[in-house]
Amino acid sequence: MTQLLNPESSFEELKKFNLPNYLILPINTNLDNFKQKINKLKFPLWLKLNSSEHKLQLGGVKKVESYEELKKEYKALQKKFEGKTFIIQEDIKGIEIIMGIKTDKTFGKILLLGTGGSLAETINDTEFRALPLEKDEIISLIDSLKISHLLKQKSANISSLTNLILSISKMNIEEADFNPIIVNEKDAWIIDSRMRMSED
Repeated sequence: MTQLLNPESSFEELKKFNLPNYLILPINTNLDNFKQKINKLKFPLWLKLNSSEHKLQLGGVKKVESYEELKKEYKALQKKFEGKTFIIQEDIKGIEIIMGIKTDKTFGKILLLGTGGSLAETINDTEFRALPLEKDEIISLIDSLKISHLLKQKSANISSLTNLILSISKMNIEEADFNPIIVNEKDAWIIDSRMRMSED
């Protein structure tokens, strides 16, 4: 079985898609050495552990509003996760969607789609479909979700979300968790991902 890719490696596989501007911090780096590059990003920023594990559950995700706050949180995370790399990522506003892919021995590749983020804990809103799917089937799938009314209410770019799902579903992926994908009126963005690429 192939290795589960960390966010940095996943982003390399997904670089043709919309990703928030981000910066990889090497192991034990001095943040001040990256200040010029960090200042090119727009606060607020997310500071994340570069790990294929569930970073939020590990306490490896922090939102920061300024460079000074970033330095403070980075120092704390360095102590907590010694010898690890981190990602600094711009914040994207919008509606959170979760998308997953699994390979089942009986049914083949299965797509999971649903409401992501904090709302996922309060409403049961996920659907499963066998892949491959055509574009009109993905549109119908999105429309079947409870979150679809909010997507329409907020004028979210459902067309971009549909195209993103279609493109990812055609990739040579064995297993993946995209959580969240954020959709706003402009586009659909992959914010975080854990992927295992197929060997064949």
